Amino acid sequence: MKRLMILPLLLVMLVSLSADAKGWGKRDWQWWQNESIVTELNLSEDQVTKTNEISTKFDPILKEANENFIEKKTAFRDAQFNPDDSRGDVIKSFDSMWDSKYKMKRIKLDRELDMKEVLTPEQVTKLGEIKKEHKEKMMRKHHKMMDKKSDKKKN
Repeated sequence: MKRLMILPLLLVMLVSLSADAKGWGKRDWQWWQNESIVTELNLSEDQVTKTNEISTKFDPILKEANENFIEKKTAFRDAQFNPDDSRGDVIKSFDSMWDSKYKMKRIKLDRELDMKEVLTPEQVTKLGEIKKEHKEKMMRKHHKMMDKKSDKKKN
């Protein structure tokens, strides 16, 4: 039972350390800081400056939202395994966690929409294609990793 309670705590600590070690937003795919994508989109210096300004504006907001989400997630895990918390307490904590996750996603959407206003329609289309390719690549990588884990469990 202690292992079950320690695991979520360790995961939260690892995520926190990972975020601190890399700096805020480094885990989030930031296309505007990828030189090859900037070149492929043919962004002007003005567009690069504006996207970086937008990113800088949203970084502290996203950091705060992420910290809030981690706090709510920890509270949910605590409530989930606390025998003194009622079903209603756990559900309330769960809803609060997902509300904070939604707010974080909404902030990212606002950042994306602000950046979209800086791009030309052609650049928006091209960026969509690049993002789709990136997502497919990451999914292939994920499935490959999961296949390796599955193979290890079989042996």
